[in-house]
Amino acid sequence: MFTLLSSFLPSLLMALVLSNTSQNDFKLIVDVNLVGVPVTVVTPEGTAVSNLKQEDFQVYENGNLQEVALFGKESDQPLRLCLLFDSSISIVTELKTQQEAAIEFLQSILRPADRTSIFQVSEEVNELVRFGSRLEKINSVIRSIKPRGGTSLYDAVFLASESLSSARGRKVIVIISDGTDTTSQVQLRDCLKVAQNSEAVVYALVVQPIKSEPGRNLAGEHAMIFLTEKTGGKFFKVSSPGSLHSSFINIRDELRTQYYLGYYPKQRGVRGEFRKIEIRVSNPTYKIRAREGYYASTK
Repeated sequence: MFTLLSSFLPSLLMALVLSNTSQNDFKLIVDVNLVGVPVTVVTPEGTAVSNLKQEDFQVYENGNLQEVALFGKESDQPLRLCLLFDSSISIVTELKTQQEAAIEFLQSILRPADRTSIFQVSEEVNELVRFGSRLEKINSVIRSIKPRGGTSLYDAVFLASESLSSARGRKVIVIISDGTDTTSQVQLRDCLKVAQNSEAVVYALVVQPIKSEPGRNLAGEHAMIFLTEKTGGKFFKVSSPGSLHSSFINIRDELRTQYYLGYYPKQRGVRGEFRKIEIRVSNPTYKIRAREGYYASTK
């Protein structure tokens, strides 16, 4: 359990700038005024667009055009990934399938410079691995997860986002759950705030019962759709082992084609004020996903 902070972490304090495409050639620049935005661009058919240049992008904050100071491919940055594993009784029948699919996903996406945290989500939130890199240990921990009662899903997103706020590189949260929160201390809006300010992109794989009953409660699904849209991530409805695997493949491919934009706001926001971000590209038919904004930390 944890104590809810009275104020949320500030927006991005750092960005990684690549001198070339090698993983070993990173230069870290720290600037408290820098705002970073991971961006996904797809065609109307949903195919990732991976060949855009800096001049193809425009960034607006609160309606004002900003100058793009940093630009790069997210795939060139080390990955910091938090996997949130719902182990509540409500999804116990699909647990083993989810464990093996998650292991396969991590094996396909992680590189030597990447790090992964594993959170078990039940009535309590337990961080079983903190930014580990040894796949053997990570796989063993995932397979050791056992069903437990309750689901503090919002607490888990809050804690994962906090852990990512000081991390270097691209920040991703992947949720495997039925989406229903039953025991959290924080509200959905609280975990969204800290996720947006930590620059985390949230993906949710919402597992449906094999036999979904008409009229079942969809509040959990709607909450996950809201959270993923506001952070620039994506929602997946999982109804079979095949759709689970294809969802993981979709996330993997997307993480390999994202962009990173950084800018210095032309106007300093009032502390706690929400600053809306809008990304545009040269081709108006393309669809863009990016975090909706952040909460200003300046005085």
